[in-house]
Amino acid sequence: MKQPKPERMENKMRILIYTGKGGVGKTSITAATGVKIARSGKKVLMMSTDQAHSLGDSLNMRIGGQPVHVADNLDALEIDPIEESEKAWGNLRDYIKEIISEKANGTLEADEALMFPGLNELFSLLRILDAYDSNRYDVIMVDCAPTGETLSLLRYPERLSVIDDKLLPSVRSMNNTFGGLIQRRTSVPKPRDQVFTEFDGLVKRLDRLQQILRDRDVTSMRIVMTPERIVLDEARRNYTWINEFDFGADAVYVNKIYPEEAMKGYFEGWARMQEEGLKLADESFGSCKVFRLGLQSSELSGIDMLSSAAEQMYGDTDPSQVFSKEPAFTMEEEHGTRIMVIRLPYAQKDEIRLEKKGEDLVLAVRNETRRFKLPDKVSRRRLTGWDFEGGRLRVRFDYD
Repeated sequence: MKQPKPERMENKMRILIYTGKGGVGKTSITAATGVKIARSGKKVLMMSTDQAHSLGDSLNMRIGGQPVHVADNLDALEIDPIEESEKAWGNLRDYIKEIISEKANGTLEADEALMFPGLNELFSLLRILDAYDSNRYDVIMVDCAPTGETLSLLRYPERLSVIDDKLLPSVRSMNNTFGGLIQRRTSVPKPRDQVFTEFDGLVKRLDRLQQILRDRDVTSMRIVMTPERIVLDEARRNYTWINEFDFGADAVYVNKIYPEEAMKGYFEGWARMQEEGLKLADESFGSCKVFRLGLQSSELSGIDMLSSAAEQMYGDTDPSQVFSKEPAFTMEEEHGTRIMVIRLPYAQKDEIRLEKKGEDLVLAVRNETRRFKLPDKVSRRRLTGWDFEGGRLRVRFDYD
């Protein structure tokens, strides 16, 4: 008997994607937040797409590739990227593998030739789309791989679209014209149209997923860091990339803050560096909400400890809300000049001060200072001028 579809949730579903440098406590922050939201009465699915899964360790229970009940309103799963890759494009991959093996006469390992970096992990993200379409949850939380891998995944659908738009039509045409001849001359059978249809469907699913991930009312990227300068610099680059790729970041987390009583004597130098790091975090992430969590007296593991940490971070704040939908900046180009556009709706021109320091743009308005880690495309250029009109600051960068 056909099962009825679950009823659509009254409120719009939320997708929260947690990213950050390895070792900053990203999984613990994700898990603590999930526990907090679930205890508010919303149904939550937490999923890990990081191959080095540690979500089960944080929850202090064993979980696998299918949703496991963790607590009231809370499910969790750890995704196997290899399994997701097999489901996503197994037929086309096997066909290409046969062609490579035939042409290479056994001198090239076909499996190695088809190992596109990050592709398996990308297909893991399709589980987000499956969960979104199921309508069973109010909030989907994703514990992603470390920073660089995460951003590569978010760009991959565009690359696959190019393959689908440019390469596959040619291959499909050759298959229709010469497929029988290839089959007679080699041991490679003519591929069925189903192979191409499956890949077309895959690209369309990835494209739809990317649209959902770019919808700032639905999806928020959240960056986890510690107050050390090296970690902060990567988090700031991460924030820049997220904006450059047109995704929305609405919150950042400064984790493992050392308590004042621990920063005396030998560690006084660390206290000064931590204070500078916290100030830099407050200046660097635009309208994002900044949450802080002190270093805990023991490892965060289990529902009760995660709940305690969440109360320290959030208090009465609902972590599933959208804290900001404002892009940090947008980029334009005019006759070879790169222009960085920043919205400052309540500023006056005579209140604005700008300076390029290394690869940073330092913006001061009244007594507030914001720092932007510049995109690669302008970081090596010279700041040649700016104008301000209608609440839009337009900063020009040119080569010398």
